Amino acid sequence: MDVKKTATDAGYIAIGLGVMGYQQAQNRRRKLTGKLDAATTKVADRGREVQGFVAEGTRQIGARGTAARGKAEQQVRVSVNRVQEVGTEVARRVEPVVEQVQSQLGDIPERVIQVIEPVTARVREMTGSAA
Repeated sequence: MDVKKTATDAGYIAIGLGVMGYQQAQNRRRKLTGKLDAATTKVADRGREVQGFVAEGTRQIGARGTAARGKAEQQVRVSVNRVQEVGTEVARRVEPVVEQVQSQLGDIPERVIQVIEPVTARVREMTGSAA
């Protein structure tokens, strides 16, 4: 009967070792599951953090874009006003000169006639023509 008891003891030992192995596997699974959950939480937290950075970056870019647009519009308004002022000043200075040139051009035919009349009279005298 010694063999029977040895076999029975060996069976109990094998079953005990199997149970202990199963318990260790469960403990390892729980630890790995915990680590996986912790890693998943960290990744999710990091994802939310990145989303926050992206949202803030987008907001800042929008604000900078709006500010740049405002500055550009203001500069365009200033430039347009300056161009209009320059145009007004040019017109103010050029108009009198244009009027003066036009009046001088109007005087040219009369002056030419005044200069040519004596010459024409002299030519008529020399040719004896009354035309």
